[in-house]
Amino acid sequence: MRANYEQTSSARRFDVVVVGGSIAGLAAAMALCGRGLRVACVERDSTPMPADHLLAFEQWRREGAGQIRHSHVLLAPLVNALRRDIPRFFDILTDAGAEVLTFKDVARNTFEAPQFLPEDDDISFLSCRRVVFEFLLRRYMLDTLAGDGFAFIHGDVRALHVRADGHGHRVAGVSLKTANGALRLDAENIVDASGRNTRAPRWLAAAGIEPPALEEHPCGIFYTSRFYRLKDGAEYPLLDGRTSLAGGVAGIDLGYLKAGIFRSDNRTFSITLAADPEDAPLRIVAKEREFDLATRAIDATRDWVEESTPISKVYLYGNLTNSRRRYLRDGRPLLANFFAIGDAHIHTNPIAGRGCALGWTSALELAEALDAESGPAQRAREFDARVERLVVPWYEHQVKRDADALAINKALQRGENPYDFNRPDGSIDEAIRRRVIFRKGLRYATRQSVDVLRLLFRQVNLLDPPGMGEERPDLARLVLEGYQKTAQEDDAPRPGREEFLQAVQAP
Repeated sequence: MRANYEQTSSARRFDVVVVGGSIAGLAAAMALCGRGLRVACVERDSTPMPADHLLAFEQWRREGAGQIRHSHVLLAPLVNALRRDIPRFFDILTDAGAEVLTFKDVARNTFEAPQFLPEDDDISFLSCRRVVFEFLLRRYMLDTLAGDGFAFIHGDVRALHVRADGHGHRVAGVSLKTANGALRLDAENIVDASGRNTRAPRWLAAAGIEPPALEEHPCGIFYTSRFYRLKDGAEYPLLDGRTSLAGGVAGIDLGYLKAGIFRSDNRTFSITLAADPEDAPLRIVAKEREFDLATRAIDATRDWVEESTPISKVYLYGNLTNSRRRYLRDGRPLLANFFAIGDAHIHTNPIAGRGCALGWTSALELAEALDAESGPAQRAREFDARVERLVVPWYEHQVKRDADALAINKALQRGENPYDFNRPDGSIDEAIRRRVIFRKGLRYATRQSVDVLRLLFRQVNLLDPPGMGEERPDLARLVLEGYQKTAQEDDAPRPGREEFLQAVQAP
């Protein structure tokens, strides 16, 4: 294999070693190679790549990426970067069956004659099974970059150690132990793209360096996913009450359970169910039979499973937290020229689907920061400032959203109505009232105004900061109007929790 160094070897010299060969790591390697740097990407999984992308889902065992066989949608920052930076690879994706959904598609599917803005072309999703996307990306890089300043190193990497210089202040490289011997990679920079279970604290501590401070907040969910393929002659059912479009995604929030439908490549799709890990009766949806019963009990997913055949087992993903590691202390890096990107730096609840896009964004911003500054401390501060501006707001937003969702879930488990804002003493709980107005009014407003739909899609796609445009009183009025027109409608989640549990526990 052209770029697979598995045997004992003398030291190899690179400008950058990227630890982790998943999407964020490959994005960083590509961006840094594009700036003329010599890059080694180290991936611990040794599973050989299948012959093609169609076999990747069945045969490629990526044990180091636990989320790889769960539902994914790739958001606008990533899609736009692919189109701009590597259009040839974007064409490879679509030729392989990946589906693109644009805001214009959705607007035309919702309104008779919507009026568009020039920036609407920036709003788009890309739907592709994660394992297929990663397979095609790695294959593209091996075909186009290997031997030209890029090495992809894998092969049962059993241990990795970060090396610092003699004073312990600056990166010197990494040392690896593989099934076939030891390998030393000398490098001026290390990029940790090894995911949410990064061993960076252990690496730094072993080198005598203070580990990064860790901040964590519960996501409040576990989730399970299953993939399906449409039966011969079948068409995709309605999605969110409308004709299903290529690349379409729909989310269903029952309060006690969240469900998502994700169209994907080559007539496939996935369904994800997420619930509170402390809600013991709902853990049952991690089992295959009960997952099937659950998807048939939910109106939005029933037609989808009836028109398809499962092509995977039910995958479970749990122990999830929103987490952030801080690699600066008093404005200086813990280890000069050591950078963390993607989930290794900031991990957010994967149910929101932002991980791949934020990981790609942080990889590109790191490359820009290395270009913008020359000194190690200045580079670290520049990268940190970029992450603060583009990534941290989404982390903070998700922490708050998860806390709100968990409060709703706990109320439902207690048999309470989390949307009742009338207190026993006759006063109004304004926080709950605002939640109800937004929840009921937004859905109505997105069907009445292309401006509200645009605002929603821009925010979902990370193109606008979190907050749903509080500075737009005209749109806020539309949401309030939507609430006033639908306030008396019974929109309680269906099925209710007890009805749902009876369905999944049926003999």
